[in-house]
Amino acid sequence: MSTVTFNDIEKQAIVSLIIEMINTDRVITIEEMYASNAINAELGITEEIFRAGIALDFDYALEVVKKMDTQRKCFVAQQLVRIMDADGADEAEHNLLELIGRRIGLDKELGC
Repeated sequence: MSTVTFNDIEKQAIVSLIIEMINTDRVITIEEMYASNAINAELGITEEIFRAGIALDFDYALEVVKKMDTQRKCFVAQQLVRIMDADGADEAEHNLLELIGRRIGLDKELGC
């Protein structure tokens, strides 16, 4: 289980960003699905939260994450990297991670 906690809306936002990351290279692999399922289990994401997260607007999800403290933003970024690493990160995924980092106010200098 994660050492950081999230409310249901924040969990929905995390699901939204993970789905966006999985879809960004237009190839969904079994490794990405395993990583996503592991993250969902670790965060206690229910079927209801997952479905709501899938439907959540990407820009709204970014606004939700932007309001989190630095520790939780870093945790979200680390989960996105887990998805990227699951099947080998490509340029589109790196670009999306950089975009997300900028939009949520997560500075590269933070080292998370």
